[in-house]
Amino acid sequence: MQLVHLVDDLLDLLEADPSFTRFLLDGQTAVIDDYLAVRPEAEPRLRALAGAGRLQVGPWMILMDEFMVSGETLIRNLQHGLARASALGGEASTRVGYLPDMFGHIAQMPQLLRLARLEHAVVWRGVPSEIEQTAFWWRAPDGSTVRAEYLFGSYSNGRDIPKDPSQLVARARGYDAELGAAALPGGDMLLMNGSDHLLPQPWLGDVVAAANELQDDYRFAVTSLGEHVRAQPTDGLTHVGR
Repeated sequence: MQLVHLVDDLLDLLEADPSFTRFLLDGQTAVIDDYLAVRPEAEPRLRALAGAGRLQVGPWMILMDEFMVSGETLIRNLQHGLARASALGGEASTRVGYLPDMFGHIAQMPQLLRLARLEHAVVWRGVPSEIEQTAFWWRAPDGSTVRAEYLFGSYSNGRDIPKDPSQLVARARGYDAELGAAALPGGDMLLMNGSDHLLPQPWLGDVVAAANELQDDYRFAVTSLGEHVRAQPTDGLTHVGR
């Protein structure tokens, strides 16, 4: 029921406030089907927001532990997730292999993602200690390669954004200092505004606009994972894999 109330409020928020531009439904379509089992009348609203790129759905049916299921399960999971996202009109928003909280990764994952026409992965756990920057090239045994965005500081490093724009700027400065040499030259900082059991923050668009007016050191934007990763540098990245 918490999920149902969350999505109820989220749809109202996205429709009423253009400054709240994007929301990521955790990379899995199962949450949509669970919601629609209770609110089937809301499907046209979900389709409209997914089709507009404001609600990011998929690419997975569920986020799984890669070492606890079979290879066929991994493939069908991705097939079902992409098909469901496409049926909702949100296929363009699924073009990122979102794998934030897996306890390790199979060697063939870049191969599976490329077979599904995904050129980017987003990861947090399971990243080798040799990775010292916020992105790397991830190569499978067959040579398939994706650019992997490393969520330095976790998949919720931007949770609980404050209403006070000066505090948001201070948070950015703190994260900038935490990144240090891990930041890619010419790249952007990625703050993931959410976490387990947290609700969307309706003031997000307002505080981002106010923070941009307040100073010139940072330009804040509410964006999607796909938009972010495609705009980031690719030169000089470490290669990981076989």
